[in-house]
Amino acid sequence: MFVRSLLIAVPGDARRRTFRALDAADSLITTARSFDEMRAALGRKPFDLVVLVAGPVASSPSPSLVSELRGLPDEPAVVVVTEHDDAERAAAWVAAGALGVVPVALETSTFRETIREFVGRADSAARIGLFAVPGEAHALADFGTSSPAMREFLRRARRVAEKDSTLLLLGETGVGKGLLARSIHNEGPRSGKPFVAVNCGALSETLLESELFGHEKGAFTSANRARRGYFELAHGGSIFLDEVSELPLHLQVKLLHVLEDRRIQPVGSERSLCVDVRIIAASNRDLLEEVEQGRFRRDLFYRLNVVSLTLPPLRERVEDIEAMARSYLAHFRERQGGDGPDLSDEALEALRHYSWPGNVREFINAIERACILCEGEEVQLTDLPDDLQTSIPVARGSVAPLRFPDQAGQWLDLPWNQVRRQVLESAELAYLTGILEVTGGRVGEAASRAGMDPRSLFQKMRRYGLRKEDFRSGGASERADASAPRVPSTLRGV
Repeated sequence: MFVRSLLIAVPGDARRRTFRALDAADSLITTARSFDEMRAALGRKPFDLVVLVAGPVASSPSPSLVSELRGLPDEPAVVVVTEHDDAERAAAWVAAGALGVVPVALETSTFRETIREFVGRADSAARIGLFAVPGEAHALADFGTSSPAMREFLRRARRVAEKDSTLLLLGETGVGKGLLARSIHNEGPRSGKPFVAVNCGALSETLLESELFGHEKGAFTSANRARRGYFELAHGGSIFLDEVSELPLHLQVKLLHVLEDRRIQPVGSERSLCVDVRIIAASNRDLLEEVEQGRFRRDLFYRLNVVSLTLPPLRERVEDIEAMARSYLAHFRERQGGDGPDLSDEALEALRHYSWPGNVREFINAIERACILCEGEEVQLTDLPDDLQTSIPVARGSVAPLRFPDQAGQWLDLPWNQVRRQVLESAELAYLTGILEVTGGRVGEAASRAGMDPRSLFQKMRRYGLRKEDFRSGGASERADASAPRVPSTLRGV
């Protein structure tokens, strides 16, 4: 149940009966003996539901009080429990925004069921208002694939989704761990309950503890009122801790305690709260390596690693590239209105051969860019980002050295796209060959000097038939072979 914080206000017998009716409910109940006490409580912390108990007319809540409560920043739901059956007053409360009116004279079991029915409605309203994002009814079926590796991954993911255990999602940046976490939640036993996503690397260390676990009024300088943390907001549902490796060590300890005890302690509070959540954590780092380096607690790793799933990177799902490209092209065509371009064979070949260090996120951006820049009926190679334009493999030794003065005249007879490609390929080959020679074929060092991802450098080396072994000591004779790529003399020092 999402309704965790419930305030019952005024007067004696009816308040006690209402409290008993809700005492077994999964809520944190506060009582107030007067409207002033109620207002003070609302000033200290947020409430999901306020139950106003109405006595005689003189001591009853006015419709304006109901409107006042509904106008608070937290917009708590309001239910009125009345000792007198007065249809006119009941209509005024409902018109002012009350969720419902319940006569206290109802038989005990009926009264309890009615009160809990209204709490359930408040629960649904709060959940819809905070967590139902249009267009985000994600499911594992969204991960359509022709890749054997991805099909096996999805088979395992469906089995995991049916359970309620802690889950660790691993994979490179941009592979879709957030989408996967939401899909698993939607197909699991907590479907329809809150799904709260937290990027642990996007919040400062000083804010992170308060955001995760909440805080009490006065816990720190700017804490003017109590606030519920993400764990409490996710009560009954799932919390997704993205980039969990970014948690500082002292918060790793608190997370470990939550995993062990299913209780949280807000900042500045002396009491702990029970939370019922499924924890789904994700990281793009090697957590075992983080453990060995002392940056991640070993005991927390084993607590999180009950079940782990590793999403394959896009470069290992080449079979899916064409279908994904056409699907996203159709999506962007529809969003931009009217007919849009198709995909040329050359552009598709580039998409298939690129290493995609940014994975699906980079892929989507590239397709959107191409859709915007395309001026014809098909997306051409030149509509793609520069890195993709040079991703198509070339035959070993087929890139000829350019002699700029000698070839300038010849270029005038060629289309600009062809000249541009020749220059880019020759310059790229010259640069890669030179930097590999300088570093003695050490790819990691060469990538660092070039400001490139090592995977991207490997991909470019494969494209030009460059081998790291050819640049190590003893490889000079192999490089002297006529078929081996050389740095064009006209480009040395450029």
